[in-house]
Amino acid sequence: MGATLPDDAAGWADQFQTRLNEREAFERAAANFSATFRLLVTPDERYDGEPVVFTVVVDEGAGVVAAGHDADADYDFTLSGPYTAWRALLRGEVDATAALTGGDFEVEGSTMRLLQHREAVAELVGAAQAVDTEFAY
Repeated sequence: MGATLPDDAAGWADQFQTRLNEREAFERAAANFSATFRLLVTPDERYDGEPVVFTVVVDEGAGVVAAGHDADADYDFTLSGPYTAWRALLRGEVDATAALTGGDFEVEGSTMRLLQHREAVAELVGAAQAVDTEFAY
């Protein structure tokens, strides 16, 4: 059964973590990569609620995902974008690399480091897209 965004962010995060850790390709691609990501879904013309935040910790081939902002976390990367852009990305309607490098998303952190680990990032996005997601808006 799927999770609805943004209403069931915690349930979605749980399913995302499961999908991420099931992906052998992610485990291989992230074997030498550790980073903490903040994924930020911002309101837009479709969704006018509160921002939705996910924390994703990648630790050399394993991933932990949680809904909410960890004020004590030292984020390596922040990926933020409007609800509609996240909806399109999670549905696979836009290419992840193009969306992250010149689309509707803002990326904070070392772009060079992100590109060095683009396979791990692509697998991370693939895991998010594999979640059975319903969209409330």
